[in-house]
Amino acid sequence: MFTKLVCAQDINQQLEVKLSNDKFADDDKYFTNGLYITYQKVLSQDFILPKTDENKLQLNIEIGNEIYSPASLSSTNTADFDRPFAGWLFGKLEVGSIKGKSAFFLALGTGITGKESLAGDFQVGLHDVFGIDSRPTWVEQIEFKWLFNLKIAQVFDWSNQRNAFQYRISPSLGTKDIYLENDISYFFGRLNEFQNSSRTTIIDNSTSKEFFGYVSVGYKYVAHNTLIQGSIFTDDVLFTTDITNHILKTEMGAVLQSKRNTFKIAYSFNTKETPLSTSHIYGSLSYARSF
Repeated sequence: MFTKLVCAQDINQQLEVKLSNDKFADDDKYFTNGLYITYQKVLSQDFILPKTDENKLQLNIEIGNEIYSPASLSSTNTADFDRPFAGWLFGKLEVGSIKGKSAFFLALGTGITGKESLAGDFQVGLHDVFGIDSRPTWVEQIEFKWLFNLKIAQVFDWSNQRNAFQYRISPSLGTKDIYLENDISYFFGRLNEFQNSSRTTIIDNSTSKEFFGYVSVGYKYVAHNTLIQGSIFTDDVLFTTDITNHILKTEMGAVLQSKRNTFKIAYSFNTKETPLSTSHIYGSLSYARSF
């Protein structure tokens, strides 16, 4: 038991790889692919947010690439498009203060759009490698921009060992997008205490096993989305379109955490993001290793 306790106390870092793709739902449009690598570390002293005896302070560093395309992705005529092609290559620094039943996260993200994001080259390459007939044209994609965003999230948790309810509110402000999102989640199964549970992307340094499913419903009010509308300050020369301000979202998934390994699978659904588009569903797979 002493050996296990010492080993658990030594665990304060985690590396996660996540892939999101709508091909998991037999689709190929809108948010069509996301690839993310996240490094996490438990901090022992103040960093942006204060460290106290009551909270667990965690640093998350993420790099990612996202690909967005219209439904008519093989067309060269923008009159056929229900949203623009867009790529987003970014990095994000996030600090979280996690208490017994709540958590606060503060994040700053920055990245680039346009050909420089490499999203178009990556999607075309994937279609060529796997022999997918509908080859993306990337006509008049959202042009190069260097964007910044500040995001915060407040999470409240009510749980026991078998059930948990969680409420999250997360506004975003910046040159990439401006929105306010709320969601409520229900978790069921074998759950760890909140400060060591993967239901909120927190490093578990107790090595306790978790196995649970969850269902989440949410509402998102979007004031601006540069990957659809173009720049918030000036009119883009290339193709852009209007957004839908009100978006409903649902997600369901399952998580298995055993010793130092965490596996997650999820399916996400959202209503249309532009007046001409339709609702969308995509799947996600992730693996994390603690050390």
